[in-house]
Amino acid sequence: MTEFTLIKSLKNNKLLTVFSFVFVSLFICLGIWQIDRASEKSHRMQAFAEQQQKFPMQLTSLSLEWSRVFVDGAYDPMRQILIDNQIHNGKIGYKIYTPFYFENSQIILVDRGWIPQGKSRNDLPDLNFSSSNLRIIGTLVKPQRGVVAGEELITNSWPRVSQTKSTKIISSAFTEKILEMVLVLDPGSKFINEYIPITPFVITPVKHYSYAMQWFTMSIVLFGMFLYALKREKYEK
Repeated sequence: MTEFTLIKSLKNNKLLTVFSFVFVSLFICLGIWQIDRASEKSHRMQAFAEQQQKFPMQLTSLSLEWSRVFVDGAYDPMRQILIDNQIHNGKIGYKIYTPFYFENSQIILVDRGWIPQGKSRNDLPDLNFSSSNLRIIGTLVKPQRGVVAGEELITNSWPRVSQTKSTKIISSAFTEKILEMVLVLDPGSKFINEYIPITPFVITPVKHYSYAMQWFTMSIVLFGMFLYALKREKYEK
């Protein structure tokens, strides 16, 4: 197909040309975006791994997400939160968030691990325990709200059942200010239930590269179909 013939064919198929180039460009942009996401997560996962190798430092207002920290204080076992719909080893259950009072009556929610659901949703697990002052060690995470269903995000009686891990939602159950991050107890800690390892991201960088490849493949296929349509029209005339 000569340059003149190609230009003429493009002019005769303006709608097809615009459609094809818009979506080819869109697919390429989406592929590049997925590569950027993969690169960003790779760096953040490296930062997470580096933080996990460090000796725990005292919790402060400057402590970063995924930092290993220690804090001295006491639990409040009377006001605990059960994070609903937490599946572990094929079983449904809850994550336990327990308030921990430390310096100047500040509160941080502590992830004390997983506990199985009872025989029914009304059969809540027994969370009672006695706690005095102690030092706890763990990793700071910043939970996201995630996808939730229903209007009642958190129940009204203790222990409260929450449909989200978001501290912004959970803080509505307290009059005191709650720190934005949650401290995930180290395995083997006192008062911990079944420990679930921290997963920085549900979607890994490898997945993002796979998605990028899919977008690039779709752009190539669409562009090929566009050229085929132009060539077919030429021979049909």
